[in-house]
Amino acid sequence: MAFETPARPPLVFTTKLLTPPISAGLITRPHLIARLRQALCGPLTMIAAPAGFGKTTLLIQALRTPETQLAWLSLDSADCDPSRFWSSVCLACERIAPGSSADAVSLLYSSQAVPLATVVAALINQLALLPYDGRPERRYVLVLDDYHLIETAAIHESLALLIERLPAQLHLVISTRADPPLPLARWRTRRQLTELRAADLRFTAEETHQLLSETIGLDLAPTVIAALAARTEGWVAGLHLAALALNGRPDPETFISAFAGSHRYVFDYLVDEVLARLPEQQYRFLLYTSILDQLCGELCDAIQQDNPAQMVDRSSALLAEIERAGLFLIPLDDQRRWYRYHHLFADVLRIRLHESAAHQEPELHRRASRWYEQQIALTGAPALQAAAHHALAAGDLERAARLIDHSAETLWRQGNPAQLLALIRLLPEAAIYAHPRLSILLARALVISGDLERVAPLLEATNNVLDQLPASTSDHDQLRGWVLAIESHLRRLHEDILGAIAYAKQALDLLPSDDPASRGFVMLGLAMARHISDALPVAVQVYEQAATLLAAADDRAMEAMACYLSGWAWIALGQLGQATRAFERTLQRCGWNRARNTAAIPIAGMALIGLAELAYQRNNLGEAERLVRLGLGLAEQGGIRDALLVGNELLVRIQIGLEQADAAEQTALRLIRLADENHMPAIMGWSRAILARVQLAQGRMAEALAWLATYQPWAGRLTPIRADEFLVFLRVLLAADRPFEALTWIGHQLPVLEAVEYQELILQCLTLQARAYALHQQTDAAYIAITQALELSLASGVLRPFLDGGWPMQQLLVAYRTHASSTPGQPGLAQTTQLLAHVDLLIGMFPAKPNLLTSAIQHIEQPAINLPERALLEPLTAREYEILQLVAAGHSNQEIAELLIVSVGTIKTHLHNLYGKLNARDRTHAVAQARTLGILS
Repeated sequence: MAFETPARPPLVFTTKLLTPPISAGLITRPHLIARLRQALCGPLTMIAAPAGFGKTTLLIQALRTPETQLAWLSLDSADCDPSRFWSSVCLACERIAPGSSADAVSLLYSSQAVPLATVVAALINQLALLPYDGRPERRYVLVLDDYHLIETAAIHESLALLIERLPAQLHLVISTRADPPLPLARWRTRRQLTELRAADLRFTAEETHQLLSETIGLDLAPTVIAALAARTEGWVAGLHLAALALNGRPDPETFISAFAGSHRYVFDYLVDEVLARLPEQQYRFLLYTSILDQLCGELCDAIQQDNPAQMVDRSSALLAEIERAGLFLIPLDDQRRWYRYHHLFADVLRIRLHESAAHQEPELHRRASRWYEQQIALTGAPALQAAAHHALAAGDLERAARLIDHSAETLWRQGNPAQLLALIRLLPEAAIYAHPRLSILLARALVISGDLERVAPLLEATNNVLDQLPASTSDHDQLRGWVLAIESHLRRLHEDILGAIAYAKQALDLLPSDDPASRGFVMLGLAMARHISDALPVAVQVYEQAATLLAAADDRAMEAMACYLSGWAWIALGQLGQATRAFERTLQRCGWNRARNTAAIPIAGMALIGLAELAYQRNNLGEAERLVRLGLGLAEQGGIRDALLVGNELLVRIQIGLEQADAAEQTALRLIRLADENHMPAIMGWSRAILARVQLAQGRMAEALAWLATYQPWAGRLTPIRADEFLVFLRVLLAADRPFEALTWIGHQLPVLEAVEYQELILQCLTLQARAYALHQQTDAAYIAITQALELSLASGVLRPFLDGGWPMQQLLVAYRTHASSTPGQPGLAQTTQLLAHVDLLIGMFPAKPNLLTSAIQHIEQPAINLPERALLEPLTAREYEILQLVAAGHSNQEIAELLIVSVGTIKTHLHNLYGKLNARDRTHAVAQARTLGILS
């Protein structure tokens, strides 16, 4: 392309060729500077970001070095003239290499028209003569700043030629607010282009702190700085504007919480630097679409006029233009279909919309609501939530309530109570109370998620509305039945089992026989009531009935819940195979994708926690930890409180088993926080018992005993929560050398547990009973208890109750194995090879402890009768003999305390008694005396 040459070179301000000054004390950004300097090994760098993101400052910091010859050209709108543009480029090149553009300039101002390509070729040829030392980093750098102001196609074409043929000595940098029409994709493919964009230039939390605290000198709390970083989204100019506004304010927290595009500094900056320069079409588009939290072409088409068909694809093209123009538009997916505006930019647009076209805002929101309503069948909850949100913004409360009422039951069946809660809570409380179905749905979601405080007022409001309706109303009895069904669940959660059953029966009398969803919900509550009352065989039957009804209603979420809970009932019955099938069925109903670890229904997280429990009981701790963490992630996503509680309690046990005591303590404290948030005394007491178990594992006996002093043992039937507390209670009693109390409580509970076939808890109690008998020196009784426990373990495959007993249980099993082998035929002892092999399997699973197995203390096999009592002031107890052998093996008091799961103070007390019985001065003397007396070999 040829062009008319001007009569003489245009006057170019020298200031356009000077590297702009930067203020002292600016933040240095080493990671970005390193990227820019590394980019000098290639031909081209482009920094593209909206106004105020620090492009110029960063370039100066990175490129103004002794090793770099830097040429700078600040462009303006006058440079859209090709001759002026290339004349300015030539002048910039002259500053780093005098004479390098002489041929190009002579062609620019020759008397004949010369193609731009010829001018560029001349410039390339002369630049190629610059000194070249062979280093990969290019020494000469030309920066074209504010290139977005260039709108001439001829300039873009000729600049592309320069870049394609750029000499190896020269690096070109383009700084722009918008992507230029250059063959960027081709250069990316060839790896000839380094790019930095707004996402790269955003200030991190650390940089924000450094800017505000160290550079600007504002004394702000870390939480305030984090809030400001989030509000500005790392926009550097926004941070500076906020700092200006904060200066001298006594209450920065309040200011930052309200800081928005409405603040005059932000508003003026964006209006002057951005909006005032836009074409009218883009400006109107930005204003109208500012009501949207997220934008796509079809949605933007729909809200701009009554006939969206006339707008097909127009908005998509405008969004692409706006993104290229760098107008604070942030893509939300890789396909560039969905976008959002920067928060502060959106605030400014909404203010301008309200100032200039407030009367149009309700209609814009109505159009957006209608568009989202059409998407509900495709995307479900997100579209429904957006449709309701825009209806409320349009002031159409009835439409919002109708939308939610119409679709909420479908959401319920998708199994995400957290989504349903968020949706219904969009409505004012009065609107919820006025719609009984919404009130009931909200109450159901609250019960499932565990947020019980608001349920009773909802049920009361629903009853009040129903009282005002004629009893002949078509759905009157059904709604009453739902209220009773939810009341039944509430009673169960408060451990009123008889009340739960009574309300469930009343609900079934009112609910239609052809409504499997409601009847399944009631049967699920009945099954859970039977479960926690220890009527386990009945519970699994009722769970199956509930699952069948819910499957008929296509309520996959509640069907999955019934299957999941039946799995725990099967675990309690000692039927791990049945439990596995129940949890697998739950995952199937939830749409679990094993390859991606994703599920359509978050209740899958509960099934994963159930499978983690099975892995734990089989002593597969690594798999148990993997599964429980997956399950907790899904439970968190779905807001399923019960799964979070059960999963964290299981994680505590896994971490104790993996000897991760500190991690177990953190998990237990998290469990306490979760329990406190739910304000349920039973759960709060349970969570503190779990912490006591961790303290016991850590050897913090004083704290475990402090918990013991507050615990009131439960004499009635043990619900799952009370069972967990009871087992911790027994463990602390044994660690405190109080076996008689433990035996008393176990003796009270075992007949009750056997009557209801609570096999899991029976096995736990038998292993603890065996340890208690051993401590109480009742050898035969200990062996009988351990035999019964082994038979249950062999039948069910449950191993952890033995392994959780630690080294004392290992000792007991070693002694038991020796005694059973040497005295065959003794009543109550193992009689089969299979059972003895099971004992060997268990012994081999205990963690190896140096010098312990080789000197196993078999005080049950060889109690005090083997000691020469005539030489002792008083016979040694079994526990004293244990400690004596550990002292002889070289273990410290702390190590002995950890091995025996008691406090160091308890060990010192036993040692004091030992010294008195052996007439010894100290540990060494006690061991010597014991060997002299023949007590130790």
